[in-house]
Amino acid sequence: MRTNHILLPVTLVLGAVLFAAGFPTTPTVIASVDLEKVYRSLDQLKAAEARSVTLRGELEKRLAAMTDSVKSMQEDLDSFQVGTPAHNDAMNKTILKAGDLSALQSFAKLKMESEQANSVREAYVSIRSACGLVAKEQKIDFVFIDDTVPGINPTNLEGTMQQISGRRMLYSNPALDITDLLIERMNKDFRAANPSLTPPAATPAATPAAGAIPTTTTAPVGKS
Repeated sequence: MRTNHILLPVTLVLGAVLFAAGFPTTPTVIASVDLEKVYRSLDQLKAAEARSVTLRGELEKRLAAMTDSVKSMQEDLDSFQVGTPAHNDAMNKTILKAGDLSALQSFAKLKMESEQANSVREAYVSIRSACGLVAKEQKIDFVFIDDTVPGINPTNLEGTMQQISGRRMLYSNPALDITDLLIERMNKDFRAANPSLTPPAATPAATPAAGAIPTTTTAPVGKS
């Protein structure tokens, strides 16, 4: 009984302090977003992918030209007698050219990965900004990433537990989902800012040719 007598005044005082401090007394409004669907649907990322395809094509042309040059120099070595100054000079030039080719291959791979990472990061920043605007317009206090959408991929026990422990939501009311609203808002703003840009439709990935730059698929970030 004594404990109850002590807690009651403390509770009343705390409530009075929170009320005086302007602590919100209205119900909190919460919404959710399917982040993966947002990433799949953004014109901003489709335009970035189009730029990435163009860049990859340019880099692959440079790689193809340098590869042909190295092959040609290697074939020319056969026309020189081994051990002669002419052969040694040609061999040194071929080695240097092959080094340039290797450096260009590394640069091309890193360049593509950097471009894709930047696109994903910039899209995430745009998503947060647009989500904040939508939330203010709709009087929403919190917007959570709905991680109940993706399924658990079949794997071993450790992999399964890692996927489960990475989840933060067990249920999300579809009526509170603002994914489509966010996508519509972002695409509308992007098209208004880029009136001459028409994002291409998604096309199936083609089988890369020999020597082509590997494509790095970057998963969306920020997933809880």
